[in-house]
Amino acid sequence: MYKPDRLMAFCDGVIAIAITLLVLGLEIPSVHDVPERKLSTYLFESIHPLLGYVSSFVLVGTYWLQHYVISHFITKVNRFFVALNGIFLLSVSFVPFPTGLQASYRHDEMAMVIYGLTQATCGLSLLAIWTYATTNHRLVASSTSDKIISSMKWRIGLTPIISLAALAVSYINIDLCRVMFLAIPIVYLSHRTVDDERGRLEK
Repeated sequence: MYKPDRLMAFCDGVIAIAITLLVLGLEIPSVHDVPERKLSTYLFESIHPLLGYVSSFVLVGTYWLQHYVISHFITKVNRFFVALNGIFLLSVSFVPFPTGLQASYRHDEMAMVIYGLTQATCGLSLLAIWTYATTNHRLVASSTSDKIISSMKWRIGLTPIISLAALAVSYINIDLCRVMFLAIPIVYLSHRTVDDERGRLEK
């Protein structure tokens, strides 16, 4: 068993880099390629990549928040837990690629499938982390209530459910599919049982 501090700091650093890489997908044109008189047209055509960046930024930020809450309950870690975190970081750090892909191929279902599967994997890996840590209170304090464990599983588990539902919708309406992913942070912020319970315990 090991202390969780260094692992959590490493996770924070990787997620911060992943978020930074998202903005690198936004291209700033050369004045030779896009003269000033055509700048407004270029900016209008860049709305889609910009919205994709904002959406993915919010999603990655939401995953970080969920991981941050998980880290609050973790008292110790083992090698398997570290490996599960590695899978989560692999998924999150991959997000910039499908973000750029679906921005370039905005009407292609395959691009949205890759994007959606990536989001689902982020959620499933987080769920695996929490489930492994809380089974028989393996890596969390014995005082962690079943209410908190169950509520957190529900909150995390909605991410892959929403992602897979969005994938199904992508074959009907790609724009609606993109909007559906924004339900993930909304659900996270509205489902506050874990936060409220944690606040009472800290008082």
